[in-house]
Amino acid sequence: MRANPPVLPPDPVFARKGSGLDVRSVVNLPNIYRSGNLAHKITLRGGDIADDAALYQLLYALSRDPATKRFADAADMSLRWFLAHAPMHNGLLPWGEHSGWNFRRERFDYGYPFDKHHEFDSRWPLWEKFLELQPKAQPGRRTVMERFAEGLWQGSTGRLDGRLVYGRHSSLLEFHRQEYGEWLGFGMFPRHGGHYLSLWSVALAASDNPEFRQWMGSRVEKFVAALEDQVRRHGHAIYMSHKGEISFSRTQTGPLAVDLEAAADRVTRREPQLAERMRALAVRLDDALINRQVTSRPLTSFRQWRINKSRPDRGEAAEYFRSHFFASADELTALDRIPERELAAKGGNVTQAGRIPIQYAKAVDLLLLAARFGDPGSSSRYLENARRFADEAVGFFMDETSRLPKSLDRQPRLQDGTPFPHFYQSCLGGDDLILSLWRLAQELEKNRPR
Repeated sequence: MRANPPVLPPDPVFARKGSGLDVRSVVNLPNIYRSGNLAHKITLRGGDIADDAALYQLLYALSRDPATKRFADAADMSLRWFLAHAPMHNGLLPWGEHSGWNFRRERFDYGYPFDKHHEFDSRWPLWEKFLELQPKAQPGRRTVMERFAEGLWQGSTGRLDGRLVYGRHSSLLEFHRQEYGEWLGFGMFPRHGGHYLSLWSVALAASDNPEFRQWMGSRVEKFVAALEDQVRRHGHAIYMSHKGEISFSRTQTGPLAVDLEAAADRVTRREPQLAERMRALAVRLDDALINRQVTSRPLTSFRQWRINKSRPDRGEAAEYFRSHFFASADELTALDRIPERELAAKGGNVTQAGRIPIQYAKAVDLLLLAARFGDPGSSSRYLENARRFADEAVGFFMDETSRLPKSLDRQPRLQDGTPFPHFYQSCLGGDDLILSLWRLAQELEKNRPR
């Protein structure tokens, strides 16, 4: 809760069967989610390291000045504790969309009572810190990162109709992929494949354990081969629903291409041929978007532009993604204000309408990139609009009560309509907003007339 100092909210009370509400609805706390994801995508009893990524980035950024080194020390202490105490017996970490850490009980946590999933659904920016801060392993024993990589492989991959497939969920508590329920349907999401490759490539590149390197290297090769097979058969990496329906997802294809490039850079020294296959596959995925005349989300298109720009033979592809990125930035500058987020059909009757901090964080970040990498004549226009949205965000989410941003641009309410005090929730982008405001302040200072 937004107080000085902050306090934890009460433990959630979930709706009962027969109440007319989804059993994932919380009745004693406001139901505010990014779209319609319900309570299984938010940590209600403590914290989620994955959702706090922007907070850690800010703490490290602030500590570039020796006088504020204490911020980095605090971040190191938190991540070091998490890596020493939180890993599950199967190697997975309690973080991401379904799990976290319960502050009151000092144990792993998950959303509603029958939700015991692990879903690694984010691009983690602090892998190097994880490698630095993980406990030292005994000779011949696997490190936390190696065990995490192994657990993710065991819990997320399997075979279907003779082909390697992967799912977006693992069991937080089991050692292997379960053979019942939703696990049978898998449900391949390409962006998750990219997140998996990120972890596996980080662990593989950093490992001093020959046995693990051989084990992980062969599995990364199998995973890349499976993606190559999908592209040969369908022309793209497949998005597969639980029902087995196969389709193309533009919003998932771009992130996979970007993560393939990053994974290739990590493994180049030890696995040069595999790295080249990853890069070739990323090119095929970029071309799948171009051939369909669709694009990823703007910030992903920015990354695709910069990657293709670095290759002499990819000028047209680079221009395709560059044009989309700047068109998105221009559309943003034309808005009077950030619109309310769209609520997904799933849970749309539960999730409260309104604007949340992550919307403004993404807008400010997009405009800052446009100002930095665009035509010098347009830089001031992008910066001015970034400041305009920042001012709007401060008006909606900040007040004198607390330094923590609010979670909604209007009064939160319980399911029965009862008003509820404004509260902070990192899942909704409170820390992302603060990091974006800091970045904007740095850029404005740099551009201030002397």
